[in-house]
Amino acid sequence: MKVLIAIPPEKFRDEELLIPVKKFQEAGVMYELASTHVGVVMGVYGKKAKVNRTFEDILLKGIDDYYALMIVGGPGTQVHLWNNRHLMELINVFNTKQKVVAGIDNAPIVIAKTGILKKKQATVVPGQTVREMMKEDAIIVNKPVVYKDKIVTASGPEAAEEFASIIIKYEKSDPEFVPTSGKAGFAF
Repeated sequence: MKVLIAIPPEKFRDEELLIPVKKFQEAGVMYELASTHVGVVMGVYGKKAKVNRTFEDILLKGIDDYYALMIVGGPGTQVHLWNNRHLMELINVFNTKQKVVAGIDNAPIVIAKTGILKKKQATVVPGQTVREMMKEDAIIVNKPVVYKDKIVTASGPEAAEEFASIIIKYEKSDPEFVPTSGKAGFAF
């Protein structure tokens, strides 16, 4: 199973792609990049990435090969992804099939715009993004990473390593499950 990484066609936050990709490689987790078009995309700080799939192509072919969708943030995310109907449809398909949906920096906004964060805790980079999340009825928590019900949100590049670690844990097990010493899963 792979992680599908959604990336804007320009101006993504370099470290929000590079740090998770490095963690995925170290953990042996496969990944694939997708965007609004195929080709080379450039980050805010000049790093380049090659995109081989479009969101529309993945919708047509299906998501069976993936266990998670990770959305990279940055200025390009606001411009190209916040209102991208194909990406929103992908988010809904992943969520419906109980697969992981993850967004970092300002990417949680596109997740919120699908409605799946309504009345749920999430985090986002500080600024106008908080207002955008609140418009969609998300409950903003001041933490670097928030995860529940296979939805992972992270506040920015400084949280990229922890963000990637949680996504990796979902492939092998459920990081939300906390074993108890009581009988039948109840703590007494």
